[in-house]
Amino acid sequence: MGPPRPGPARGLGAVQGRRLIFRDRSDPVFGWRYWQLSPRRLLRSVTQRGFEWQPNQVLRAQCVEIGHPAPADRCNCGIYANPELDALRQHGLCLAPDVIVLGQVALWGKVVTDEPSLRGEFAYPARLSLVVDSLVDDTPAESLLEGLTAYGVPVHSTMLDEAVAGMSKDMLKFQAMSRRTSRGG
Repeated sequence: MGPPRPGPARGLGAVQGRRLIFRDRSDPVFGWRYWQLSPRRLLRSVTQRGFEWQPNQVLRAQCVEIGHPAPADRCNCGIYANPELDALRQHGLCLAPDVIVLGQVALWGKVVTDEPSLRGEFAYPARLSLVVDSLVDDTPAESLLEGLTAYGVPVHSTMLDEAVAGMSKDMLKFQAMSRRTSRGG
């Protein structure tokens, strides 16, 4: 998987700096995002914690507020990704102290380019990196990495310093240290 490609796209309109395009599944837009692992060890949205990404199943966006087809150019719904990894790393403040997975995601169907984000109608992970120093229990990283292979995409491990930057990184490191101290580790 490479960086997002400009490729052909059909414009569907623009509203206040947003651009709505259509991309075919064979030519998706790629972006970066964080996931957490659910108790069932499935990828889970960081902000919509009830949404699990099932292996080998395309995720279709839904507007949880209004119920219209997503994404819509006059709403904030859709499956989010950031086109730039460095920008995502700097703005990862929404991460809770939990197992973090950083990855690249393919978006297609209706895609809203909405500085600094992308919002897609359909999505599936393109590659995944388990942030090994975000682990919250004694589960071996190898076991979690093996579980992530169910998604059928390249799986790697990375360190928190490579996945998150700035204040987010410092805050997560402090939270991880606090968890270890409270467990007596």
